[in-house]
Amino acid sequence: MSTRLASLVIDARDPATCAQFWYIMLGGTATPQRSGSHRLVAPDLGGCGIDLVFAPAHRGKAVKNRIHLDLATESPHEYQVLTSLAADVGAREVNVGQGPGVPWTVFRDPEGNEFCILEPGDLYHHTGPLAAIVVDCAEPAALAAFWTTATGWPLLHAEENSAALRAGQESGPWLEFLRVPEAKRGPNRIRFDLAATEGEQDTARLLDLGAVRTEEALADPEGNEFRLLPAHVHS
Repeated sequence: MSTRLASLVIDARDPATCAQFWYIMLGGTATPQRSGSHRLVAPDLGGCGIDLVFAPAHRGKAVKNRIHLDLATESPHEYQVLTSLAADVGAREVNVGQGPGVPWTVFRDPEGNEFCILEPGDLYHHTGPLAAIVVDCAEPAALAAFWTTATGWPLLHAEENSAALRAGQESGPWLEFLRVPEAKRGPNRIRFDLAATEGEQDTARLLDLGAVRTEEALADPEGNEFRLLPAHVHS
């Protein structure tokens, strides 16, 4: 497959402020784009080649996101520092039903997007600051099978309630799929951009894998919107 995962696109009423928040949390380089977007180029994210793109949006967030970020920490001290930093720069701690005693803290960023800061653990060593991109879904193994082909990231874990891909066997963030009971409601405010080299041939292959056409782009087999862009295009 000639497509690759290029960017995670995040809708924002204020792209500059949202990009600044995530620059503080993840590092990298935040640059404005001609489209009004702000791109966070983060070369320290485990060498996975993913940028974060904060795109102008007129509608506010209404429901829990289907895709969220998990941030890694390497020690209890770093966990305390990062959770305090998140609150200091505009995040808000929330309960989304995670229950007591879980090894992470859930926040919403200044735009209301959920993210988690994880306590240190062996699974997320050597990921860099971004531990995982997490996708809520109905059928984790089936959706992971689509995305492993679409991204080229190997499937390293699959069971009934979860599945996970990773660009490298021993470094970089995970792309995780977790079973949740809630159905998708409305367009996603966080979505993927894939870079392609073969144009319509790449589109045809993705459609054969179970993707569907939408009014503006494509969607995976569970309806998560994504764009397929020429490899040289940056929004």
